[in-house]
Amino acid sequence: MSNQKLAAIVMAAATLFSTSAALAETLRVGSETVYPPFEYLDSQSGQYVGFDMDLIQAIGKRAGFEVKIYSMGLDGLIPALMSSSIDVAVSALTITPQRAEKVDFTDPYYKSGLSIMTHKENAGKIHSADDLKNKTLCVEIGSSGALYSSKIPGTTIRTFNSAAEAFLEINLKGCYAMINDKPVNEYFLVQKAAQTMNLAEVPVVLSADNYGFAVKKGNEALRERLNKGLKEVIADGTYEKIHMKWFGVKPDLP
Repeated sequence: MSNQKLAAIVMAAATLFSTSAALAETLRVGSETVYPPFEYLDSQSGQYVGFDMDLIQAIGKRAGFEVKIYSMGLDGLIPALMSSSIDVAVSALTITPQRAEKVDFTDPYYKSGLSIMTHKENAGKIHSADDLKNKTLCVEIGSSGALYSSKIPGTTIRTFNSAAEAFLEINLKGCYAMINDKPVNEYFLVQKAAQTMNLAEVPVVLSADNYGFAVKKGNEALRERLNKGLKEVIADGTYEKIHMKWFGVKPDLP
């Protein structure tokens, strides 16, 4: 092949690539980027990272989008959708009837809720909240887990300023268990700090909440494209890989 012909082929390929890139639609994603492990700013790379960020990038790629992240407050996400300032809100949003009156949600992509963290020695003894009756429980002040724990008969409640402090106390056997947000428990267990502890999450969800991506009310075309992309990343194993990366366990899909 002559140098001239080779140069022509290379130029044609470059033109095709640049044209395809230019045709990719931009998907404007709004997110409250202060909620690890779902979305947060990585101080070293300067990039927004997390489970949600990886997932929307994977879905966006399959749906033909170039994803652009816009960081904003949680209370600004729905107004931004309603005003068309963003295309989709991706921020560990619980699907609720109140929100569904204002925006449309995709199919659920994450099953959240409350789960039980305990010492490994106790994990096999706990099968439901009934097994926590008359026990000493750690709670994080003001958390939904603290409210749930307070309703279990006979419990002694010990309060802590953070989940991490409570986990340390469970490791020292100062508390029998802790009811806490499931994703926070699972994220902690894959951190280096947890590797030296004898903690385990009980495979029981005490309350179930589903997360979804939100789009502007009536934007059925975008909702269906995102749903299709979600189904594809679940089917090809990408979803499971992302879930394992951030939570260290296989996903329990909604």
